[in-house]
Amino acid sequence: MLSAELPSAALAAPVTRPAPWPALREELQIHGAGSNRDGSPAWHICDPVRNLFFRIGWLEFEILQRWEMASSKAIAQDIDASTALAPVADDVDQFIRFLMQHQLLRTARQKPATPLWRWLLNNYLFIRIPLVRPAHWLAVAMPWVRWLFSGWFVGITGLAALTGIVLAARQLDVVEANLRGALSWDGVVGFASALVFSKLLHELGHAIVSTRHGVRVGHMGVALLVMWPMPYTDTGESWKLERSRHRFAIASAGIAAELVLAAWSTFLWAFMPDGNFRNALFFLATTAWVLTLLVNASPFMRFDGYYMLTDALDFPGLHERAGKQARRVLRRWIPDLQEPSSEVLTPSFRRFLVSFAFATWIYRLVLFIGIAVVVYHAFFKALGILLFVVEISVFLGRPICAELRVWWQRRAEIPRRRSVVCALLSVAFALVLFLPLFSGISAPGVLKAASEQPVYSPYAARLENITIRNGAAIRPDGVLVELDAPSQGEERDKAVALSAAYARSARGALGMVEDGAARLAVAEQLASRYDAERRAREAELLRLRIVATRDGDVRDVDPDLRAGTWVGPTQLIAMVVDGRRWRVEALVSERDRQRLSAGAKAVVIVKGRTQKLDGTVTAIDNSPVNRLPHLLLAQDHGGPITLNPTSPKKDLKPAEAWFRVLVEGEGAAPVEAVHEVRVHFDGTHESLAKGWIDSALSVLIQQSGL
Repeated sequence: MLSAELPSAALAAPVTRPAPWPALREELQIHGAGSNRDGSPAWHICDPVRNLFFRIGWLEFEILQRWEMASSKAIAQDIDASTALAPVADDVDQFIRFLMQHQLLRTARQKPATPLWRWLLNNYLFIRIPLVRPAHWLAVAMPWVRWLFSGWFVGITGLAALTGIVLAARQLDVVEANLRGALSWDGVVGFASALVFSKLLHELGHAIVSTRHGVRVGHMGVALLVMWPMPYTDTGESWKLERSRHRFAIASAGIAAELVLAAWSTFLWAFMPDGNFRNALFFLATTAWVLTLLVNASPFMRFDGYYMLTDALDFPGLHERAGKQARRVLRRWIPDLQEPSSEVLTPSFRRFLVSFAFATWIYRLVLFIGIAVVVYHAFFKALGILLFVVEISVFLGRPICAELRVWWQRRAEIPRRRSVVCALLSVAFALVLFLPLFSGISAPGVLKAASEQPVYSPYAARLENITIRNGAAIRPDGVLVELDAPSQGEERDKAVALSAAYARSARGALGMVEDGAARLAVAEQLASRYDAERRAREAELLRLRIVATRDGDVRDVDPDLRAGTWVGPTQLIAMVVDGRRWRVEALVSERDRQRLSAGAKAVVIVKGRTQKLDGTVTAIDNSPVNRLPHLLLAQDHGGPITLNPTSPKKDLKPAEAWFRVLVEGEGAAPVEAVHEVRVHFDGTHESLAKGWIDSALSVLIQQSGL
């Protein structure tokens, strides 16, 4: 009967039933969270199972109060009728999706288990290992540590810090000497011990202040930060506190504890006598001051500084919410995607959030690259390269790809003019990246005169006459130094006398009847021998008259030389330098060496000067240098090249492969001394992409042992 009265189309149409109303998890708790920045009330939803807290506003709280109405439309209408809010059903549905996404509903779809490899990929930089649950012991200890929060202790600590800093500033030479001593193995052990003690006190400060404000400390343990163990304290329940200044006190307690340690350590160090205790105080003071100010106080990572800034602004989720505002601005700047702001903020505060987000991204870019380098050097090379690639791709590449994916999905919203501009910029970037446009090569080097004649004595001799002076011009064959060797003269005179004696003996043997011929032969042989020795001695004495072999100026004359002074064969007497012609020994990498050829032009820029020198490449080594051409190039002496840490510093052995390139030229002004220079060559053209790829492949092949 009922079916006969219905049209056939109705019989064929499926019956759609509304989805069942989701139920909230029964163990959830809600706590007041004070007010938002706009003055509206705020609450926290506490998930005690996962120890997570979610901040909600007035509208969300009103929705939860009417949850039993089991209808988005009915809830929205009742809120509109009884409050100053004017929600629609879609607002209620959006809040339901938020609850489901964060698994706060009983009907929420459970997330699949995360594979172990993915968990390690996302968490190997920071892994927490709980060790103790100190809530009971902290409650017992509270009456004994109340004096730490008194005004008189804070005042005395501030006075001690000021006094210690002033006294330390008056003996900076001692501080510098202690810092140099810290570079030894004993210093490293001391700093490591001070770091452990300082960080334990840091976490204890968080725990004590949390207990003082009624927040339960769930557990304390060790966190592996890039595989480096650091203590930590779980203060997640501080979100139960309504007043942001109480949360700020908990977040800043660790820094305050370290500053107290630094203040008293600096004060006591200034008065203690030299010894192990004074060294320990120095390590504690420097560790607490430096790490507290440079690491913990930074708001760009989720350390104490971030939570302090969050509580000071009373703006939870600062990184995420600032990132959303920055991405919104970035999308408007580049692809011109228009989207409303997810929050109602004042223009000045929105500008602050955008600036903070960009600063955070830049800071993390530098930090993650630094961590990648540390990871590369901390492990064996193959694993180091793998972790380096993972670090860059996960923490830098993945966010960029995610944002580009959003732009691609919303490409229909991009104005045509902006699409054309972006396409042209992309083509221009590709051309710059892949076309062989660049031929310049820059290399460090040292500049010196091309023609140099060092003046040495050929052997130990006595100075007879020295007439040269610094700056004097000298011509070829001009006498520089006249020396005398008495022993050589004596041996020459002895050889002359013996040669003459045996010559006379030979003449006398001619008249002898018996053995005359034999004596004649022996005498002539000995006379010839001593005559050869005479000529050799005279040649040696001629070497003591040192003359110039080229035009030039006399330099570096030893000021201690006088007539009658004895000099050895290793003692430099002077230098004859032709400074009009100069030579540069430059060092290039293997990849740049392949792009150079003899005869190529080069421009030399002397450090500290503005005038350029034009030269020509005259020679290129085929094997890397084992020793730097000069001390000026070593990093330990202010140069750009790192020395091999496994070799003695005096060997000047570079850590990487460098090839020597000789550049010669002639200038109007003479070269007076050795100078550090930067040489710019015109090599074969190459694209940026090829250079980067070749460098990456070279590192992979070299370090992985392939």
